[in-house]
Amino acid sequence: MTLLTFNASVFCLEELTKGLHKQLICFSVINIVIAFTTIAGNTLILIALPKVTSIHPPSKVLLRNLVASDLCVGIVEITIVIYWISIVQEWWQICRHFYFAHVIGATISLTACLWTIIAISLDRLLALLLGLRYRQVVTLRRAYVAVIIFWLFPSFGSVGVGFCSHEAWELLLITSIVLCLIISIYCYTRIFLRLRHPQTHIRDSAQEQANQTIPMNITRYKKTVSIAMWLQLALLFCYFPYVVVAPFAYREIQTRQSSAFFLSLHATVTLMFCNSTLNPILYCWKIKEVRREVKDAAINLFS
Repeated sequence: MTLLTFNASVFCLEELTKGLHKQLICFSVINIVIAFTTIAGNTLILIALPKVTSIHPPSKVLLRNLVASDLCVGIVEITIVIYWISIVQEWWQICRHFYFAHVIGATISLTACLWTIIAISLDRLLALLLGLRYRQVVTLRRAYVAVIIFWLFPSFGSVGVGFCSHEAWELLLITSIVLCLIISIYCYTRIFLRLRHPQTHIRDSAQEQANQTIPMNITRYKKTVSIAMWLQLALLFCYFPYVVVAPFAYREIQTRQSSAFFLSLHATVTLMFCNSTLNPILYCWKIKEVRREVKDAAINLFS
């Protein structure tokens, strides 16, 4: 069964959504608020980032890509709101079109978010392991190539798989989320152990005597790791319920037309969208320069 057939035959059935109109209206209101908050917050961050000088250029490219993908998530979220409204109004043809648009848009933007989070984790680990070679290995050009791949693969790979098989698409999306969590946990565990290792402190003390700029670099590095870890924790909080619920929900919706699993699935999807709203808040909280530039950009926009 292809993804298109699956959507048309299951997710826009009156029998599946009958009696859920109040819940869908509630979902729509919540997601409209989340969508516009996401769009506004990430737009301000995109305006502010070019003026931030404290972030290494390749790392800034990855951060800007995460912000851009979060912005796309906010735009895609509007399509699922229209999908829910079409169910309430019983516009079944519109329902099919907008659910399908939502699936394609969410697959591309959410996968880009996941891959960028993985890249940020690896970037922080490489910065610690490579030392002086880091700037030679992690270049601006390679960062841009990685970003292009992050958008091309979900556009042609994930969506292409979805056209062939809904089950394969579901497995690929859940695998991407789990892989992101595993790789990120591995990276931050390595970073934590390396920074806590006694030999690291001895080496850092020797370097400090030779070069007084090292302590400042280590301090800045720990701050960037802290930012990356908070982004990862926010993603874990928002994405993990979907990983748990989705495999059961899709099967129950397809085989039994379960309204309870239909609501549960869309509740976890809404929580995933919340991640793109939380990230701008984390940038402003953890990066002082970003907070200052966002404040100036907001004043200029609304003055």
